[in-house]
Amino acid sequence: MNPNNISGFYNSMASCFKKYTGAMPSIPGRRPEAEGAATPEPSLEGASGGDTPLMEPELPELPEEQKLPPGVLHIQEGGIVYKILTEEQSDAAVDLLCNHFFKDEPLGKALHLDSPREVDHWLANLLPYIIRHDVSVVAVDEENDNKIVGVAINSIKEKDATPGLDDFLAWIDPQKDPKMFRIISFLRHVSQEVDFFEKYGVDKLMQFELLNVSKEYSGRGIASMLVQQSVALARQHNLTCLVALTTGIFSAKIFARHNFRTIREVPYSSHRENGKLVFPSTGIHTSTRVAVKILQ
Repeated sequence: MNPNNISGFYNSMASCFKKYTGAMPSIPGRRPEAEGAATPEPSLEGASGGDTPLMEPELPELPEEQKLPPGVLHIQEGGIVYKILTEEQSDAAVDLLCNHFFKDEPLGKALHLDSPREVDHWLANLLPYIIRHDVSVVAVDEENDNKIVGVAINSIKEKDATPGLDDFLAWIDPQKDPKMFRIISFLRHVSQEVDFFEKYGVDKLMQFELLNVSKEYSGRGIASMLVQQSVALARQHNLTCLVALTTGIFSAKIFARHNFRTIREVPYSSHRENGKLVFPSTGIHTSTRVAVKILQ
């Protein structure tokens, strides 16, 4: 730039600045600059108008988080809605379990359990009492007439509590239901080998009793979400110890993905009566596992 044009350049810049910001304030202790002289750069105080704070640019409003309807725990893509299971849904839950869970459960299959004939009469009596614990979760397909497609039946156990009507053996008759009685007695023996209350220093715990998803809805992550929402319910109830007994490899893998740790495993090949296997022909399902998750 030609040195002779420097003064004119700064005068042009100053005029442009005054046009958009107003006159520059004078700086105490200094004489005003002579007309035609270069205008000094303003300080931040001068640019903001003395003690007036600088105005922050207005930010766009963020969209409000979607609020779930009352009673809804989670909404999954595809119209699957997760809720706390209610007594009004008990009959539908019994139908689901009889036609899907007990027909495929490894120990029942090993004993040729006939479901629903050998299941629905005691399960229909038991389930409402467990549901009253308010920690069971149901998956509903709202796009298919609110069809129940999955359940996690959970109960709350208290230290030194006497078994009540929410206990399986309160409704299973060893004479009328010998196969189911044998299964539940075996699982009870496996779980009672561990004193969860003493081991983990708690007075209450949540136990996963039954986990099942309709066959036509398998492969959509529903079982995993049922476990996830059950864990969330446990937190709401301030339950820090969660226990799951699994009889098959698939349910064991689901709980493992949710950081349940296996603390006891009993192979079916080791459970015999009079030298005979109690649960023969369980296929790929080789053991019952006790898994625990401790919430921080």
